[in-house]
Amino acid sequence: MKGVLATCSILLVLVGKAAAQCPAGIPPSPNCVPPDGPGWRHNMPAPEGRPASPRPVWKSSWGAIAADGPNAALGAVSGASSRREAERIALERCRERGGKQCVLDASYFDQCAVMVTGDRNYIVQTAASIERATELAMGRCNQKDSGCRVLHTDCSLPVRVQ
Repeated sequence: MKGVLATCSILLVLVGKAAAQCPAGIPPSPNCVPPDGPGWRHNMPAPEGRPASPRPVWKSSWGAIAADGPNAALGAVSGASSRREAERIALERCRERGGKQCVLDASYFDQCAVMVTGDRNYIVQTAASIERATELAMGRCNQKDSGCRVLHTDCSLPVRVQ
């Protein structure tokens, strides 16, 4: 038993102090460092002779919403490679669903969009998340209309390419 304790003591002395990444909401301390802080092993330069890990490369992704309110036609797309492509597809889908006078209501990239409809009007809102876009759109709809409900939600988030 004394041999095991002696081995553990030696290992603790050799290992020294270890730091971990701080959990969300916990301030940095000697026992943890923020993920972007100095000393966090993922931000350390690569040892000589070994190539550094490449940073991720992201490509924006586009979405769009087009509608013809009087004819209840909605055209939406996400994940398009350009604004022009997203807008074209949204208008095309609106017409395919019976729209006669489709109007582009929103084009967006790297975020989310919702369409909220009430008894008389509809609202399209973009934001960083579906929850935030819904909160904003419902607030606007309830100020002007009744019977507000979410009709469409979607996100067009960046895509990691490397």
